[in-house]
Amino acid sequence: MDDDTMAGAGELPGPGSVTWERFAAAPGVFLAGTGLLLQVAHPVVGAGVLDHSEFKEKPWVRAWRTHLSTIRFVYGMGQGAHAEGRRLLELHKGIKGVDSEGRRYHALDPEAYAWVHLTLAKYMVDTAAWFGEPFTDAELERMWREFRAVGLALGIKPQHLAPGWKAAQSHFDEMVNSTLEANRSTEDVLAALTHPKKPWPLLPDPLWKVVAVPSGRLVRMTTVGTLPPVLRERLGLPWTDRDQRRLERFARTVRAMYRRAPEPLRLAPLAYGVVLRARKRARANTGSPRSVRAA
Repeated sequence: MDDDTMAGAGELPGPGSVTWERFAAAPGVFLAGTGLLLQVAHPVVGAGVLDHSEFKEKPWVRAWRTHLSTIRFVYGMGQGAHAEGRRLLELHKGIKGVDSEGRRYHALDPEAYAWVHLTLAKYMVDTAAWFGEPFTDAELERMWREFRAVGLALGIKPQHLAPGWKAAQSHFDEMVNSTLEANRSTEDVLAALTHPKKPWPLLPDPLWKVVAVPSGRLVRMTTVGTLPPVLRERLGLPWTDRDQRRLERFARTVRAMYRRAPEPLRLAPLAYGVVLRARKRARANTGSPRSVRAA
């Protein structure tokens, strides 16, 4: 993962790309926990988060920083994907050690680094499948070409990025079946999702409980229910037919609301701001703005 790789990353997604239209879809908030669990269930990622992250102590701070990072490298906010790639590589250089099983780990392990990137693409696909309009086969391949370019800009070597989405999906399934595990980090993530900490210390406990208890139950449902079943079982998370029906009813409601929502509510605010600025530049050049469709 070096500067030569990042320099040869190819064309990054921009206005009109599948990635820009789909990645920051607002209902993705319900699958953020799923993506995080998939990441920390990888032994290298889980160990790194356990030993070096402030996630457990400051989950809201960590979530915000992660959101900012993804908006930078997906939508080009700030100095864009190449600069964010260099920042992330430098940040992860010192994240290494020995886990509780005696296995040495390093955050820049090529397989683990590429796995995190693949989970972000899967997050985009699953958000669309559950809460919006599922990708067509052509859109999946186009999305992966775009997201592969992002991965190269972040410093992932080409050999660690599948050539097409079908191969990427096969690799995802293989990783779930053979590599992911229950660990301390998966426990911490589930606890943080189910019983979220107050975002501000001065927020009164009774007021926070009014929000936190139902939202914790909801996010746990959407997280557990959208995990691959084999991983759900490996993590010891019960899931019944009744749970499945509740999730499907909720998803239908979100889909109906999302498709009717005004455009500014369909994307995360930071991403939408980038899209609006890109449209303004496009109008100056061609007079042809694009809309963000329902994902």
